[in-house]
Amino acid sequence: MELRHLRYFVAVAEAGHFRRAAASLNIAQPALSRQIQALEREMEVELFERLPRGVRLSSAGQAFLEDARRIIEETEEAAERARRTARGQIGTLRLACSEAASGHAIVTEAIRNFRASEPHVELSLVHMVSSQQLAALRANQIDAGFVFRSPSSQEDFAFQDVDVVDVIAAVPQSHALAAEDELHLAQLKDQPLICIARRINAHYYDSLMAACVRGGLTPRIIQEANSGIVMSLVSVGMGVGIVSSAMKWRVPQGVVLKTVADLSIPSCLDLIWRRDNASAVLERFADGIRSISTGVKNDAHFRQ
Repeated sequence: MELRHLRYFVAVAEAGHFRRAAASLNIAQPALSRQIQALEREMEVELFERLPRGVRLSSAGQAFLEDARRIIEETEEAAERARRTARGQIGTLRLACSEAASGHAIVTEAIRNFRASEPHVELSLVHMVSSQQLAALRANQIDAGFVFRSPSSQEDFAFQDVDVVDVIAAVPQSHALAAEDELHLAQLKDQPLICIARRINAHYYDSLMAACVRGGLTPRIIQEANSGIVMSLVSVGMGVGIVSSAMKWRVPQGVVLKTVADLSIPSCLDLIWRRDNASAVLERFADGIRSISTGVKNDAHFRQ
């Protein structure tokens, strides 16, 4: 029994006539009659009572009609689910994001747009620092992550650029340095500094320390933490924070951000995933990142 036999049967049942059913199906009436007869032989039942003018369902045909309609409907739904899955409109997407990246304009806009345009995709968001994301990707625990790229993240992964970020100083609003238009490393001498912990991103931490030393500053680090805690500690006046410029969208009350003219460690914020991940949902999300990044980067709010 094939699906077309069920469609032929339903058409005849609804039309009550072979000729009208054949016209609606765009096939010849004799061919339709032969297909229904073949179906009856296979099922070993009479599905129709043949009348002088048309046909009517037998008791067996009446029982079969409900099931036939249900099977056709479920088959069509299954085919549509397959098509939507292939288009990336159904499925799951497990995303990871670091504290610093989670408030970034492109990241938040991409997630907001994706949730609005793909309501049938199950989107799971987890917090992980960059190094944890790489391990989770390799273990297939997440599908993609927003990672501050380092040399260790360039093997076996594909990328979609999000932004190039740099380091900035987070200063308590009551601090004398808060009145400066921009800072220099010399002004941070003897200042208690707070920065991201080395365990979170060793490449970034080592680059920061090296850049400070090259600029004539031996950092007096009093606390290491994740980016959110760094900002919180700055807000209570514990010290001056050195953070990623990605944190400019998550500035707590009592904190002002300042560029440091002679300190620059540009790094790439990327959406990253395994090269062997062929998920259509993931491809759709990456396309969304690609399509909005230029517009968001040109936005006035983005450039503040």
